[in-house]
Order: sequence, then structure tokens, then C-alpha cells
Amino acid sequence: MKKFLLIAFLAVAAIGCKKDNAEVVKMNNNLMGKWTLLSNKIVYYDQLGQKEYEEVFDNTSIVGHISFVKGLKASIVTRSAEVLDTKYNLVREDDIIYIELYDAAIFDAHIWKITESTASEMTWTANFSNIKYEDKETGEIIEAPKALLTLNFNKQ
Repeated sequence: MKKFLLIAFLAVAAIGCKKDNAEVVKMNNNLMGKWTLLSNKIVYYDQLGQKEYEEVFDNTSIVGHISFVKGLKASIVTRSAEVLDTKYNLVREDDIIYIELYDAAIFDAHIWKITESTASEMTWTANFSNIKYEDKETGEIIEAPKALLTLNFNKQ
């Protein structure tokens, strides 16, 4: 009986892992191609998690587009036409898929959460802590305990 329970447990675990792996493989297949950065914004939060300030970057992003090719490789082209080649990996954790860029960073972030993804649109987010920003209305430099940067891509 114990052997049967062990075999049943291992079978259920294997099936669960295959489902997770299948979703990551599907996401990776959907990534293939060129993705242009449409918009990015950062929202700064206070210690209690209340929104303090929001900044939208209009065509001043570091990234122009990112291209994914087979072999878990990507090329990030900056607005200044610099090409950053990197390997990447997709990881699924608690029903969330993350992308890790090994040899390059976007806004100093190597790990991004993929919050939305369709065949032609994708949204990434990254959390930052203790980040300084300039309030454009007052010119004051403020340090926010938390910030969330959101990047929106469109597939070419």
C-alpha cells in the first residue's frame, strides 16, 4: 500500500511539473520575434503602500526594442542604437512567470515579472526599493521606499 501511495504521489507531482513546464515553453515560443517598447511608467509608493507620484517616460526609455531568438537568447537595442546581447530564462513560480536577463539589465533590473502576455502585447514589471526621484512640479528630490516600473511591449 505504501508503494502504491508513493507511486501515486510521484505521478501527480510529475503531471503538475509537466503542466508548469508546458506553460513556460508556450510563453517562450510566443516571445520569439521583435518586441517594441510602447510605453513605460514608474509609480512611487510611500511606506504604507500609498501612491506618492507617477512618472511616464515618453520615448525617453533606455530600450527601443528587444528581439528573442531560439537558444534562449535576446538582443536589446537601446534608443542610442547600442545592442546588448544576453541569454535569458523563464521561470514559473506560484502561477507567475518571470524572465531573467543574464548579461543585460533594463533600468538596472535583471529579473522582470511578466504580468500580461498575448501573441502581440506583453507587460513586464519590476519592483525597486529606496529609489530617489525628482518631483517635476516642485523640483524636490524625494526618496520613495518602493516603486513599480511597468514596461509595455508590442510585437512586430
